[in-house]
Amino acid sequence: MRKKQGITIAIYTITILISLLISYFGSLYYTSKMPVIENPQYDSAQFHNAKITAIISDKPSNNENDFGIVQEVIFKATISKGPYQHREITVRQQFTLQTMEELYPIKAGDSVILYRIDFGSNIEWVLVSYQRESPLWFLSGIFVVLIILFGRMKGFSSIVSLGFTIFAIFFILIPAILSNVNIYALSLGIVLYVTLLTFILLSGISKKTIAATVGCFGGIAVAAVIAYTWMEIMKMSGVLSDEYIYLILLKDEIPIDLRGIMFIAVIIGALGAIMDVSMSIASALEEIMINSPNIKPAEVVTSGLNIGRDIMGTMSNTLILAYIGSALPFILLLIIYARPASLLANSEYIASEIMQAVAGSLGILFAMPITALTTAALYKASIKKVRNIDPNSELKE
Repeated sequence: MRKKQGITIAIYTITILISLLISYFGSLYYTSKMPVIENPQYDSAQFHNAKITAIISDKPSNNENDFGIVQEVIFKATISKGPYQHREITVRQQFTLQTMEELYPIKAGDSVILYRIDFGSNIEWVLVSYQRESPLWFLSGIFVVLIILFGRMKGFSSIVSLGFTIFAIFFILIPAILSNVNIYALSLGIVLYVTLLTFILLSGISKKTIAATVGCFGGIAVAAVIAYTWMEIMKMSGVLSDEYIYLILLKDEIPIDLRGIMFIAVIIGALGAIMDVSMSIASALEEIMINSPNIKPAEVVTSGLNIGRDIMGTMSNTLILAYIGSALPFILLLIIYARPASLLANSEYIASEIMQAVAGSLGILFAMPITALTTAALYKASIKKVRNIDPNSELKE
């Protein structure tokens, strides 16, 4: 028992160390290749956290020549940190229709971010955003604490794997996209790394882990092939919204593959659901074989497919509803402006959302039989051995 625990701890530690090395050298390599474009409009050192202390005036703008300004608010604020900490300033904030929706109304006690503009003889402060970092950290802290309380060591391992996953996406994958490398192969490599890392931390190195990994990567491969093929068939450019136009404008400095971004969105979006299905089936089949050591391999596959059918509907709904939710504002705009139904159906944005949802759902569908077949193949020798030697003994990994 102690020997097994020692092996488990050693595997866990080695996995963490390897992940740290991959994270460090991967981020170091791709961030060094990433081009940097300086934005002359903004100086990051001039953003300052502040708290509004008083509203001096709040009135509509009556000047029609004020470039769409509809409201003017004058308020006092105290800088929270940085070189101007504790300094009280007066801000004259002018709101357009857009910024009214984003920032108005403001009140005393609000924590905000101000931008300092130096005109030489005159300093102007502009409200650019509310401070949302602290509430987000608090909400994330609640999530982490509850995951660990309910999941204990498994919960802690989930948080660790999630941390490495987020790091891989933001500090390896995104710099790689900006570095103009082969992001198709790299994204699949990151998916395999994340899958192995998560499953090993949660279940160690076992037949269950191998079966779940093979099933998950098989499902992701299916989703990737479908996504790439249908992007070609539907002649998709990858320009889905205004943000993509800005990326095109940067093509001289940073040549970004917009279709590659769409491809990555498919496999990253489907990864969580496919991992869930693969591990659920592999874990359930392991329990079945431990408690029924005389089961036949064909029956193992059948059981896996039956379990998968129950999971498939909810997981597919999860993916499709998530994509519908993200596309809802765009759909509302199309309907409000009375776009023809045929144009709505043929919109590249709508087509991409449908393609991502269907490709991910098909990935889940194919992950089920792949996981079941892999599990049966891995345990086949053990099943035969148990049936020939001792029909009543437990199946060991």
